[in-house]
Amino acid sequence: MSLRGSLHLQRGDFCLKTDEFTIPSCGVTAVFGPSGSGKTTLLRCLAGLESDVTGWLYFKKVLWLKGSKKQPVHKRRLGYVFQEANLFQHLNVKENLRYGLKRSLSFRQCATQIQFEQVVTWLKLKNLLARSVHTLSGGERQRVAIGRSLLSQPEILFMDEPMASLDLYAKREIMPYLERLRDELAIPILYVTHSPEEVERLADSVLFMEQGNITEFETLEQALNRVDSPLYQGDNPRSVLGAYVIGHDKEDGLTHLKVGEVSIWVPEILKAAGEHVRVVISAQQVSLLAEQPDKSSILNHLNVTIKSIEVINSYSVLIHLQVTNEPWPLLAKITKRSLKLLQLQEGQEWIAAIKSASILN
Repeated sequence: MSLRGSLHLQRGDFCLKTDEFTIPSCGVTAVFGPSGSGKTTLLRCLAGLESDVTGWLYFKKVLWLKGSKKQPVHKRRLGYVFQEANLFQHLNVKENLRYGLKRSLSFRQCATQIQFEQVVTWLKLKNLLARSVHTLSGGERQRVAIGRSLLSQPEILFMDEPMASLDLYAKREIMPYLERLRDELAIPILYVTHSPEEVERLADSVLFMEQGNITEFETLEQALNRVDSPLYQGDNPRSVLGAYVIGHDKEDGLTHLKVGEVSIWVPEILKAAGEHVRVVISAQQVSLLAEQPDKSSILNHLNVTIKSIEVINSYSVLIHLQVTNEPWPLLAKITKRSLKLLQLQEGQEWIAAIKSASILN
């Protein structure tokens, strides 16, 4: 267990009251909720930036908060990336990055686990090192801010809507760097956002907030696999699954993926064998067959069991499926008429035909 506690903060009419929580010791935990739900306030309380917070908080075995007595921020092994880059204007890019290394010296016996060259490579900063921060684009500034935080040798990284102030182009530019940090770093990341797309691309688990309370804490698969999930975009429920690239069929223009032990074919992507990707399967692209077809234009057919059936609207239902011998779920959206004609019930075994799948990029 990495970060656990119970926090309370009263500010005017707003009250943050988390009850007891535990943040995983690795991966990205997205803190998700509408504006005003307390996401940033929670992050600031965890970092020790709010003076009036009470409760208790442990990071690993170190007590960060007991009652109203807090460990000072500068003694906490954390990195914090704000919405605005907040770079030192009188320093160039390299000097801003080196400042992170200086901060790490304040921790006695602090081993340098994250190297300068490592961060420059991860965030592609080599060509920016001599530049003045005044000449950087929004995305470049945020990459430098992230690098500076990493070089302070944090044992946990807090990111407060790091893409909120960026335009669409800059967001698309910086997302692959955030994905790489998720895959490369061996420390937990708390990532505040109100964007479902960012959650789907980056998160391993999701902490939902509403009116100052933590309402749910789920894995990404669980968060997407319920009909009332706040992550759903309009009327398009979908499964977002971790996968690895096995190889490519250049002749047919396809890429072979493994999701758990199951093989899936998708249109060819520019990823090397062994690389991690996230595959999206829309519930509208999944049909149910009584048996494996002898001939079919659909490439992906999986053995599944119906776990539950939920009504979405006046004409359709959402079928929650469990892939045979796999822990991950799959969703199928069908009409109520199909439900009646096929006499679908919980516990039945069917073949899921996946008409199309895509990669989050």
